[in-house]
Amino acid sequence: MRKQPEVTDATREAFIDAFFQLAKGKSINRITIREITSLAGYSRTTFYRYFEDVYALMEYAEDGILQGVNNALKACGAEQFPSDSKFFEVVTNCFQQNKERVAILVSEQNRSHFLRKIKENITNHMNQEHDATPKKRIIMDIYFYGIFHAISSNLQSKDALSDEDLLDVIKTMFNNWYLPEMTQEA
Repeated sequence: MRKQPEVTDATREAFIDAFFQLAKGKSINRITIREITSLAGYSRTTFYRYFEDVYALMEYAEDGILQGVNNALKACGAEQFPSDSKFFEVVTNCFQQNKERVAILVSEQNRSHFLRKIKENITNHMNQEHDATPKKRIIMDIYFYGIFHAISSNLQSKDALSDEDLLDVIKTMFNNWYLPEMTQEA
């Protein structure tokens, strides 16, 4: 595209905003390009300049959130998955900044795809997925899917835990169960 980056970013964001507005009221699988373009105020042709389909738009939005997490981790020097709280604080803060979008992406009907991407992103920081034993892969699945299910439930709950309390639960699980299991010899 030959347009200025600000214009293309604004157009792309208009499509993404429309997608998430529609996703508040219906399953992602039922959102159409026509609905997105109508709400965003652009034509289908313009949509196809940016995205192949609705799933490509969703993937772009997911990647944007995860890139934000990665950038925040790099900025504070917490790129590696440590046992202290900095890593968890950064991830929790990034999810809070994108609370509405994350809540939609991890809702019951949409959860598995985004959680798989989150797990892959975090395990890349840990450098563990590629050399994990089958037992360690199961432990990773239980921990990450459990943690992100808890985050999802907390984001959608009227009587949610505070960020600090949720972070404390996550750190406790990490330090008392996950880390000891992952550092055990096979």
